[in-house]
Amino acid sequence: MTVVLDWLEGFPGDTWQERWLVSGSDAHGQGWGPQDLTPRWRNRITTGLGVLIVLRAVRPSYPWLFGSRLLGVYEQFRSHNQPERFAELTNHASRRGFAEHEAEALNALTRVVIVTGKDVQDLDLDDITTYVSARKATGRKVSALPFAYDLLRTIGGLRDAPPTLKHAQARGQLTAAELVDRYPVACRPIRDVLVHYLVERSAVLDYGSLDNQAQMLVSLFWVDLERHHPGISSLHLPQAAVHDWKQRIRTLSDGRPRQTSYSVLFTVRSFYLDLLQWSLEDPGRWAQWAAPCPVSENDVRGYMKETRRRRARMAERTRSLVPVLPRLVTAAERQLSTATIMLEAVRSVPPGGEFTIADARYLRIGPRRPGTAAPVRLLAQRLDEPGPRFDVQVAEDNAFWAWSTIEVLRRTGVRVEELLELTHLSLRQYRAPTGEMVPLLQISPSKTDTERVIPADPELVSVLARIIRRIKDSDGRVPLLTRYDTYERVFGPALPHLFQRFSQHRLQVIAPGRVREILVTVARQAGIADIDGTPLKFTPHDFRRVFSTETVNSGLPIHIAAKLLGHLDLNTTQGYVAVYPAEVIRHYRQFISDRRGHRPSEEYREPTDSEWLKFRDHFSLRKVALGNCHRPYGTPCQHEHACVRCPMLRLDLAQVPRLLQIEDNTRERLKEAHQMQWLGEVAALEESLHHIADKKQQADRLRQQADNSDTWDSPLG
Repeated sequence: MTVVLDWLEGFPGDTWQERWLVSGSDAHGQGWGPQDLTPRWRNRITTGLGVLIVLRAVRPSYPWLFGSRLLGVYEQFRSHNQPERFAELTNHASRRGFAEHEAEALNALTRVVIVTGKDVQDLDLDDITTYVSARKATGRKVSALPFAYDLLRTIGGLRDAPPTLKHAQARGQLTAAELVDRYPVACRPIRDVLVHYLVERSAVLDYGSLDNQAQMLVSLFWVDLERHHPGISSLHLPQAAVHDWKQRIRTLSDGRPRQTSYSVLFTVRSFYLDLLQWSLEDPGRWAQWAAPCPVSENDVRGYMKETRRRRARMAERTRSLVPVLPRLVTAAERQLSTATIMLEAVRSVPPGGEFTIADARYLRIGPRRPGTAAPVRLLAQRLDEPGPRFDVQVAEDNAFWAWSTIEVLRRTGVRVEELLELTHLSLRQYRAPTGEMVPLLQISPSKTDTERVIPADPELVSVLARIIRRIKDSDGRVPLLTRYDTYERVFGPALPHLFQRFSQHRLQVIAPGRVREILVTVARQAGIADIDGTPLKFTPHDFRRVFSTETVNSGLPIHIAAKLLGHLDLNTTQGYVAVYPAEVIRHYRQFISDRRGHRPSEEYREPTDSEWLKFRDHFSLRKVALGNCHRPYGTPCQHEHACVRCPMLRLDLAQVPRLLQIEDNTRERLKEAHQMQWLGEVAALEESLHHIADKKQQADRLRQQADNSDTWDSPLG
């Protein structure tokens, strides 16, 4: 420490901290201090600097602390500065059951106290936010900070701050002005009218829709116009500017087609038409902004065609997912079973011990020296195959929530936000008139603000019961948690949510993004692919479409399916249902049967001998030199037996040499016709050669179909 002080005395300043800053050591990281030091002396002066940090004489910056290894300094700091407070933090951390993260959380708080110079209970939200920014700027994780945030609040710190770090970091809902000001609008009057318009629309729109509308109106419409037409300041747009904008809006910056181009056009059209209508109702406020709408009916006329195409794509995707859904379910069940067996096995062996599962050998990672404490994390590594070590308990937790998510989604068809809003209170019972108790699942209002109830089959009840048993605390109750709605950007009330798990060292409701990651991971591990080998991915909404398709195609009336799905319009449900060819064939056969029942019965009488003989002779007359004629029964030959030109000719592969002879003869006749200037004959013979070429291609296709496994060199050249 004396060596460090002697070195710092060479820099100006009234305090050791000022001299430390003047020396530039904060920017040098591990290369701070006197130069040309041996490693031994470098370690010694680093130890001396650690003493100065403990004595709070020097307060390095966050980047310096992150890049330096100060072994034991943080623990010494806590024992010499506010030891009672830090001991209280340590006790709370040990009671929370996160011993493996206790040191990480305490070290994070210690760094904040060192840098700010404050006492631990005086830290505020700005100090925590600054630490998060510094941590992320260096590319390091902040996984222990939510735990540290909770510990601070348990000892009375952060009095006026939100209850959790997630609450503190949540952006919340922006005002209409803030939504507009996210984008660089140059024209102030246009910016103001956009703000006023969004304020009016906010009364009838949810926040997510308002956010999307602001992005389309401001960024994709007006800011785009200002970017390509600087100085534009009126809603009366030149025709050339409108035409160019419509072309740009159809594609993304990387050249791919924009899937939401019609949504942008409809939003701009509604904006202009709303201003026009409002100018009649309140001319003093809106009349100056009324202008001809740049989006005509013709511009949005293709929307229905695009809607049909989108529905066709969704139906095609549903048809490709339905056959492989059982494989996904089986894979999730198998992963959960394997993870459960492995968790029981790793708990039964001491650290350093080996165990075997399904003929695979594993090693439990942990200290092997006698007398050392057992590791908190249940780590294992496979021995017979190289690979990284993994946390067995985390793997089992991931497998359970993957299985439960897939089961609930496929058995209910709920939206992902409805899935995550399920609580212990969602399970209800209904007593039927027969006295039977029917379990029900109550779905909270979400997209349509309409509550609904779904009958729960025994399999679904079993899944939900297993979830409840897993998440109950030691008192037998489901913990109460608040859920952040990423669409509305608000926190809900504290409820006993079913889909809750430990994340970032605390219980949290599973996020929608995490659900999507779970489904993608299971599908990838199961190796699920389409018939052409393309990997298939499942999204939460895919289960909703599969559920609606299977229920309706199984005979459930579509209006009942609409009630189960929470659709207000039957057309919406119809768009979710993928019609299969088998369904089309069944209805078509029923149609033919019904039509026959209305036709005269004499049309279905037994044929006479003469009629049967005529029918039989018709097929014998189909045999021609080059193959068979496939014209319909009872129709005459329309090509006057010029079979080479007839599309009804089915070429016999054995007659290919005869076809080549006809081709040679035709070419000789064509040569003669050219010499004699018989132009009409030339045109007819050239047409015949064209049809002969088609017949040669038909012969190639027939031969390939007859023998797909062997390579055939066509004699046709």
